Amino acid sequence: MIKHKRHGAVNKQIITFAFKKHGFSVQNYASKNNVITVIVEKDYSKGFNIKFNGLIRLEVSIIENMYDMFCVYTYPKFKEISNIIPKNGFYHIYPDGSLCYAPPKRPLVEKWEFVDFVNAVDALLYNYFSIEYIGKGELFELEHGLTGLRQYEFICSRNQSDKHKN
Repeated sequence: MIKHKRHGAVNKQIITFAFKKHGFSVQNYASKNNVITVIVEKDYSKGFNIKFNGLIRLEVSIIENMYDMFCVYTYPKFKEISNIIPKNGFYHIYPDGSLCYAPPKRPLVEKWEFVDFVNAVDALLYNYFSIEYIGKGELFELEHGLTGLRQYEFICSRNQSDKHKN
């Protein structure tokens, strides 16, 4: 667990702002037993000059006080429930629909705010449609598992050495 610059609860205002900033509409918001569940939608077809079904629905589970114990177990869980994207590792979607949107350490190292999680998911989904309908993605994607963790560690070590050179 890493001490985060932000303490306290994630609230409806923070959540709504993050989704609206990235073009999502909030369809439903519920809070029960310290877990917030939000259903959001975004039509990714609007960002392309071709017609296709790009309406993505996500079910997002957020622990209200995730920053009090900020670790991989308290990250928000984003689940694709529109059943448009195939559920497999190539598309960074687990069989239950949960999205793999970042290496586990990244939010900890970079001390992400909630809006950063939404940004990562939005980029992942846009990249899927870009690959699917244009044939080329815009993101640099890491492998899954130990290989991906090693890739992320390598990127972090290069960033640190670049900082020390300047």
